[in-house]
Amino acid sequence: MSFPTTPAFVHAGTWDDETRKHPAMKWMENFTRTFNKREEWDKEESEWLSQDFTFVKPDGKSSTGNAVAFAESKNMYQHFTSEFHEPYFIITWETKDGWEMIGQAHIFANLRGNATAQEKKVQDLSGRDWDIKIPGAFHFWYVKQDGAPHGGILMKKKEVMSDSLPVVQILTTRGVLQQP
Repeated sequence: MSFPTTPAFVHAGTWDDETRKHPAMKWMENFTRTFNKREEWDKEESEWLSQDFTFVKPDGKSSTGNAVAFAESKNMYQHFTSEFHEPYFIITWETKDGWEMIGQAHIFANLRGNATAQEKKVQDLSGRDWDIKIPGAFHFWYVKQDGAPHGGILMKKKEVMSDSLPVVQILTTRGVLQQP
């Protein structure tokens, strides 16, 4: 039995010379590093996102519009003092106006509050210590747009799938979050 297929870029591992050959993945690495460094977080809108950008949180709630969705995206990281996304599996394919990508990444973060004696640090592939390592999955839509900063690509939509329970547990133990 025959069925239609679409060519795809498939990559196991983190960012490297192979991912940097793909225009959308090279863009994505730069976007991710900029987001993790919180370089634009003082701005109302992000120049990396389309004006009709949609952000879908792990609980399924979504927001649309650059400023609103960018604020929600930043808000999801409010209990982290710093974070780092380390991809380990990526599938990207071309669409009529850009690309779509489904990826898995470890989200490393340092959390607000003081660590307890029971907590143990975790390390990313570069050997940096973090408070927590959370597996996550992401679904991204990118569009080509002439004149857009950072290579003529904008993110149109982002869906995040992750488990917030480990973060909530640590923040509760640290006294940052209070149980109702």
